[in-house]
Amino acid sequence: MGLFSKSLNNVDPQQIDNTDLSAFSDSIGGARLVCLGESAHHLSELVKLHDRISRYLVAEHGFTVLAFESGYPEGLLVDQWICGGPGSLDEVARTGMTWSFGCSAERHAQLRWMREWNEASARRIGFLGMDVPGCLTTPLPAISACLQRIPPQPGDRELLNVADLGSGTDIPPTTGGVSPVPDVLRSGVDNLINRCQDSGDRIALQCARGARAVIEFLDHGLYPGPGRNLRNETMAENLRVLLERGERIVVSAHNVHIQRTPSFDGTAPIGQILANELGSDLVVIGTTHAGETVPGEPRTDSDHNPSQWFTTELPAPFPEDCLDAVLDRRGALHFTDIARSAPEALAIVSTMRGQHLLVDIDPRETFDAVIHVRHTRPVTGVSAENSHGNDRSLRQP
Repeated sequence: MGLFSKSLNNVDPQQIDNTDLSAFSDSIGGARLVCLGESAHHLSELVKLHDRISRYLVAEHGFTVLAFESGYPEGLLVDQWICGGPGSLDEVARTGMTWSFGCSAERHAQLRWMREWNEASARRIGFLGMDVPGCLTTPLPAISACLQRIPPQPGDRELLNVADLGSGTDIPPTTGGVSPVPDVLRSGVDNLINRCQDSGDRIALQCARGARAVIEFLDHGLYPGPGRNLRNETMAENLRVLLERGERIVVSAHNVHIQRTPSFDGTAPIGQILANELGSDLVVIGTTHAGETVPGEPRTDSDHNPSQWFTTELPAPFPEDCLDAVLDRRGALHFTDIARSAPEALAIVSTMRGQHLLVDIDPRETFDAVIHVRHTRPVTGVSAENSHGNDRSLRQP
């Protein structure tokens, strides 16, 4: 007995015949939280794969929310739009998804489908940006969204002014103390949390807590304590809120954020944080690929298509102990249920690709299943004009 693998036909989200996903259905069972990972951001085939599986889980298994590694308060705009709200898709995706995740044709297609589903179906689905506000550089988006939902008080305008710490487009360093937090902002956010609790508005409360996470980052960095990662903690808490009200959620995020074991930085990812309380209601599915490049550092040869301005060539060949190499020998596109695979089939594996690096893992402890995609390319539509803004997040898992 070896790997329990099933070939997939393609990654096309518009695929009508989904019989190739039958093994996938067996693996998720009645789970309420299915986390779909990606080994690199901004790869067309992985975005499409997530889109295809998400559509399938919504249509055939009754999932109700699609969650993304993107800012929570910013995502409220996207949730309104897919439910029939105003605005152009381009503007909503660009401003409502952080880390540049809304700047591709592939993501636009997914959001367009979500809106069309809600227009045609009595069973609506929601959008959740589960990540920290303002790319961790400013609490302004969170405070602004919060104040729009609770009764006004004197001093609100002043709080907004002091909360404007920047554009929220640059990648912050992981260490703290890089930007002093005014005492009036710190006390204002604490007061805002109390006001939200009194109001009973859970969305406003999560926005206020997101603002507090940004302040904690500015004080102490991404890792404010042993084993802690502010982004993972925030994402897990935002998911927990929706799970408590009975939602079934499909998550799209980097492998390092959804895995069941400590991440490359030694901190607890979403899968590890939520594993004990969810039990079999949690399924974690990673991805691997065999592409030769991933979006990463800016390219200097500007004749390239803008969608490839941020690519990093990957070292070749794969190490023998790399999960991507083991799965690539199995086929070009397939789903592998690790729990139903023979332990010896993956005994050699101790690493996998994460962005352009190799990270240490034991796949049998890290994922419930893995989908391998041999051929990948950067997404379409990451424009050059963004090259000095959010797109620097391509270096950020």
